[in-house]
Amino acid sequence: MLDLIKLMLKEEYRLHVSYSSARVFFSMPVYVFAISFFFTSTLPIIEANIPIRDILLFTNAGVFIYGLSVGAFGFLGKTYLERRYGRTNFLVAMPFLLPFTFRKAYASMYLRDVIFYVVLILIPGLVGALASTLVVNYRLVSLLAVFVTVLLSFLLGVSFSFLVSVLYIRSKAAFLVVMTAFMILIMAYGIDLIPLEYLLPSWGFQLGLRPLGEDLSLSIVYFIISLVSCLAMAASAVILVRQIPLVETQRVGDNYPRYFDAFRMARSLQPLLSKEFSDMARSGGISKMLIAYIVPLLLISFTTWYVNNGLAIPVGFNTVFYAAMVGSFGILLYSWIANLDALDYLETLPITVPQVIKAKLAAFFLLTILTSTFFVLAIASVNQETRLLWLALPVLYTTTAFMVVATAYLTGLSPNSVLFNPGVMTRFMMVSLLPDLGIAILSFSLDRDPVISITGILTVLSVLSISTLILYRGIEGKYAHQNFV
Repeated sequence: MLDLIKLMLKEEYRLHVSYSSARVFFSMPVYVFAISFFFTSTLPIIEANIPIRDILLFTNAGVFIYGLSVGAFGFLGKTYLERRYGRTNFLVAMPFLLPFTFRKAYASMYLRDVIFYVVLILIPGLVGALASTLVVNYRLVSLLAVFVTVLLSFLLGVSFSFLVSVLYIRSKAAFLVVMTAFMILIMAYGIDLIPLEYLLPSWGFQLGLRPLGEDLSLSIVYFIISLVSCLAMAASAVILVRQIPLVETQRVGDNYPRYFDAFRMARSLQPLLSKEFSDMARSGGISKMLIAYIVPLLLISFTTWYVNNGLAIPVGFNTVFYAAMVGSFGILLYSWIANLDALDYLETLPITVPQVIKAKLAAFFLLTILTSTFFVLAIASVNQETRLLWLALPVLYTTTAFMVVATAYLTGLSPNSVLFNPGVMTRFMMVSLLPDLGIAILSFSLDRDPVISITGILTVLSVLSISTLILYRGIEGKYAHQNFV
């Protein structure tokens, strides 16, 4: 299996390099190193306002979610490979032709993802943190303990995601049972029925070590529990993989005419928009994409509720802040919509790249408008802040439009791959963080100083609306001469 893992790592590297270049690919760990060095060097300043415990908690929660996204390839991977790379054979599909099993291929893919992203992201982050000891007096043991905790959180996320991906393919009922149990555990933690380490054992490992504690025996216990949990979930996923992962042929009606009639108001985009929805319906990808969009919304909803009710943080997250965060999550769904087409076949048709981008943007808005509105209405009701809806809903719609149009302008039809370019990533972070940061800071003072806060938020929304219009029109000029191949 070692040879297969080596080949898969080489395949993954070639795939990423094909999107840009080797220079751009290898600049990614340098970028992570710089971010880590800056953050850990300024940590003493940040600690003046946010306790180190909360910083480490949010870091591990973020890395766990990142691990979930890495393992989610098993959830959408088959559809993704069939639609976007239908002409290309990948090693994970080779058991159809070569003498090794799908279980071996799946186990190798799990180890490939762990090795690839640990080396590409986590190791450079550790090196950046170690380099910060040149300017800040950190204990080396404490930095290594934090890194091991983050590594365990990542492995737990990847392993859990791989397991539920296989369960989704084998049994929708089993998938729903496991996800429901997972959400119940999250809510139980939120209302203090269970400690976080019962849900995320890597956090228990950190609690026994500096800078949060000095209980080595407790850390050893949770270290073992974390490793056993990862191995159990990964092994279960491999055992449950279908040896011949063929699905039954589904008979799907010709729904294109129905969509074509429904989208008359789309005018010039009517044929392409109808094709987008017809493709999503025929592939079954629409339900998976909505789940991939809704799960992060559930997590951020819980985080907002927990910070307001579970943590003693003086500044609460209100509905306006939540609406801005929901708008930011829209890029996840656009990314999936953009990656579910075999674009080569469009090269011979009388259409352009900007037209396809705009059709995907229209599909995105149609898919998300009701879902995101429901979540904002729900969180306003739970937090008893319906009085803020008149401002929260414009924040939601404006930030959603800006984020997804800016993403489409920067990355075109390849958001997942182009974002590995550090230059694009830097511009993306600037356009995504600055508006959200502005709205977040202003929203915190809505009750204390409403005139200044509302005026500031409306000003930001005006700037975002104008920027969205400029970027949308800029898509035409930027991609007018780009090919689909």
